[in-house]
Amino acid sequence: MLFEELRFHHLNLDSFKTPYIQDCILEIEKIRKLLLETKDTKVSRINLTSLPGGSDAFELAAKFCYGVNVEISISNVALLRCATRFMKMTEDISEKNLEIRTEVFLKDAVFSNISNLISVLHCCETLLLISEEVNLVSQLTNPIANNACKEQLTFGLSKLEYNFSPKPVQCIDSETPSAWCGKSLAVLNLDFFQRVLSVVKIKGLKQDIISKFLINYAQNSLQGLFIKDLQLVKGSFLDLDLQKRQRIIVETIAGLLPTQSRKSTVPMAFLSSLLKSAIVASTSTSCRSDLEMRIGL
Repeated sequence: MLFEELRFHHLNLDSFKTPYIQDCILEIEKIRKLLLETKDTKVSRINLTSLPGGSDAFELAAKFCYGVNVEISISNVALLRCATRFMKMTEDISEKNLEIRTEVFLKDAVFSNISNLISVLHCCETLLLISEEVNLVSQLTNPIANNACKEQLTFGLSKLEYNFSPKPVQCIDSETPSAWCGKSLAVLNLDFFQRVLSVVKIKGLKQDIISKFLINYAQNSLQGLFIKDLQLVKGSFLDLDLQKRQRIIVETIAGLLPTQSRKSTVPMAFLSSLLKSAIVASTSTSCRSDLEMRIGL
């Protein structure tokens, strides 16, 4: 069976006996080019070991070519977007090919919803090189920032209406803008979180909300990594690895904190906890000094 073979990242071309199936599978331009480039006229197998998503991605693409209904979802759209670019399943090869289907899904179901945006961006973490090549990471981080700023504006207007309306209106939750986004961003790896934070800063998201994002991310990412006793680290490769990971996270979070000021939006309790983590993780002297200065202010 074709899909049994896909697990081994190869395609047995002897499976395609009818012109219909040959035409369908050649909607994948990558396979068409490999066939044209091969010097062996009797070639029966093609290796696709560098395909993003491996056999799972190719199975979905092959099913699409066979006319099987492939359901595009939040969990697989990033994989399909990257795989279809690798296999060149574009409109130049066939109308309404799989690549354009993924683009339509992103536009209709992802770009306008911040939770979906973050979920798809999280999926890109396992598709780093190709997701950058197809510009998917930037396509996701910019709408996240736009939606966060839009939510901030909507929340501000709602608050203004609540304060000045002569009629009673629904109570406004002061934590709304940071609550949903802060919790969602916590699933991202450190690199993607930094990139999102850089964009929201440029877009003008308020510093107090950004600070809450940082606090939430630090609390989630350091959970389970905290080393209470430095003596436990000595002689243990596992604990040394935890210490290194903790050091990277602490130094990164400290570097993302807002400019030092006496009216800081970062609570003293959080700064104290971060400094404790910095000491235990043996962060740089500049990192610890910066945190001490913030606490002093």
